[in-house]
Amino acid sequence: MTSSPGTKSSLRLPPGILQPFPLRFRQDDLHVMAFFEGHREYEAVEAMIRVQAGGGYCIRAIITRHDQSQVDHVNDDALLADFHGTERELCRREIDFEMLSSGDGRRARLAFLSQAGERVVLDVMTAGAPDPKRGGLSDPGGHSASSALPIMWRGATALADPRTKVTIDGVAYCMAVKIRAAAFITECHSMGVIRAGTCTTRLLQNPDRFEVGAEWIQQSGERRTTYRITARDADGALRIARLDRSGETITAYASGGRFETTRISLGREAGQAGSLVLAFDRDAGFSLSIDEGQDIVSGRLQITERSDGTVISLTPLRPDWAAERVVRVACLTAGDQVSFVTTIDPA
Repeated sequence: MTSSPGTKSSLRLPPGILQPFPLRFRQDDLHVMAFFEGHREYEAVEAMIRVQAGGGYCIRAIITRHDQSQVDHVNDDALLADFHGTERELCRREIDFEMLSSGDGRRARLAFLSQAGERVVLDVMTAGAPDPKRGGLSDPGGHSASSALPIMWRGATALADPRTKVTIDGVAYCMAVKIRAAAFITECHSMGVIRAGTCTTRLLQNPDRFEVGAEWIQQSGERRTTYRITARDADGALRIARLDRSGETITAYASGGRFETTRISLGREAGQAGSLVLAFDRDAGFSLSIDEGQDIVSGRLQITERSDGTVISLTPLRPDWAAERVVRVACLTAGDQVSFVTTIDPA
């Protein structure tokens, strides 16, 4: 796809489409992970943990298999609902968790029942305090390569000492010696992701004019979503906010009843310290940024018109691990319903 003179963005969406990308952004207070050896099926256990304002913890515990597929175990109904329409394998579980400090070190311990009913205990101990110098971008390796394009940004991180172990049904497994950072605890962890899946929405309200105050109301299953134009810049750029806790905002230009989108962001407007930004330029390029990391993932945008709808393809060119995860979003319209079918495939 090439841009014409006067085009603001190479992403010109189909008529009636406002935001087709299944973006998610979340900041957790802690990220705990251990790679281990000797189990017939599993190779890693991790957990992303947020302290709840009223007490307790919101936790997503993840088991990674040797084939790089993953299973999420979630103890919070609202967090579970955020995965609606994705292709993640997940289940609702109660999770026990405690965090202790001893001198400069940290100890995190959590226990839960796996999707197969096994009792899993992750016990990570560090020799020192988390250090911001060990923060930065995480390489996901091959984990969930066909179901997610993730960006994970570590805050202060402490590597684990040899006492760390994973216990499954009473059998203890030690840290993997072949992995440099086989286990760790991170304080302040951000994750932005595009996930494979299908979301079907019905447009309940569509504004006749793109002016400040105009609203779109969409229904997807039991969830109703409202977008509102909150401002118009001097150059004509529209600021469109999603009216929920996601903090999602869209910057786009109206063009012939369609939108040329330059930027979609999540997080910052919800009062969080970080944000996820998906941006598009005039020359068929795109980029993903998170927190302090600008343009972490960048590549090429392609739009293909088909008889049944429009396919938007994001082909990452860097970094190397992202180049193996091409995102394709098929926008399929049938009457007042639109289905967004997102797939993630090797380049």
